[in-house]
Amino acid sequence: MSTVKITSVVEKDPKGDFLLKWEVSPDQEGDIDIYSSLSDSSLTSFTPVTTTKIANQVLTLNPTGSGLREYFILRTAGVQSGVVANRVIDMNNIKNFRDIGGYFTTDDRQIKWGQIYRSGDLSSATLYDQEKIRRLNIKTIIDFRSDKTSGKYPILIHPTIRKISLPLSPMDADKLDAQLLNDDFNRSDAIRYVQESYIDIVENHKEQFGEMFDILTNDANYPILLSGSLGKDGIGLASYFILYALGVPQTVLEQDYMLSNKLIDPVKAKVDARNLPENMQEAVTAMLSVNRSYLNYVIDHINNKYGSVDAYLEKELRVSNGKKNLLRKYLLYNF
Repeated sequence: MSTVKITSVVEKDPKGDFLLKWEVSPDQEGDIDIYSSLSDSSLTSFTPVTTTKIANQVLTLNPTGSGLREYFILRTAGVQSGVVANRVIDMNNIKNFRDIGGYFTTDDRQIKWGQIYRSGDLSSATLYDQEKIRRLNIKTIIDFRSDKTSGKYPILIHPTIRKISLPLSPMDADKLDAQLLNDDFNRSDAIRYVQESYIDIVENHKEQFGEMFDILTNDANYPILLSGSLGKDGIGLASYFILYALGVPQTVLEQDYMLSNKLIDPVKAKVDARNLPENMQEAVTAMLSVNRSYLNYVIDHINNKYGSVDAYLEKELRVSNGKKNLLRKYLLYNF
């Protein structure tokens, strides 16, 4: 006997409305009920919005509050979806700003929205961006940029927000500039460089990752924003380890990692490659993108050297079962 399952996503459209999309499996006819809330703290806060046909699969909804965050639940055939919210937070000058909540674990628990965000460089944040960060109630920003880059591009944040520097020294803007001094640098060189940089991050920055997990296991620090130069390399690995520790399946871990490609436009990056030779343009694109081969390379390295990602987390980053339980307590819904 098949169990009905609802999968859904919500995005913000250019007008600021919510675009709700869903699939019901197995395929069936009938109605689907839409509920919304400005808070995800309790299912009782969700109120009916409308009822539509399952076959429509998409619905545009006007914000009922500020339009910053809104949460939705869909119900049909006696079952309901998880809590659905927009993952990407639109900013003026901050790249790759998104929520890592909403994913389901292998034991079908859901990660809370609005507890951990990830983003690119905050140094060019407009007043609008800074106010949005404040309205997201972010209490702690972990800045993973190198000391050199953070000194060159300081970030301005609301004085009530705590900033913690945990420099990972991944491929930030200065390292990219240095590579571009070599006219023979090509796409293959760039891929190898990124892969080896990932190995450097996981081998030589264990203390920083360990401190990150210490911060995450103190509920007074939430909501937390993980920030880096482009929010894709060191931040990508940090997010991978957090979601892994919570029990998110590998396919979803890869999807979250790869989402950076949709949110970073190499043309708009600080490096202007348009006047460079074709081989250099391809190299720049490879370094400003994410690729499954980058992630697979470093995970294979961890598995070969430490036996598993679990062993790496426990032995090298001090992520014990007790810490994992605390993470699940703070970051998973209980309803």
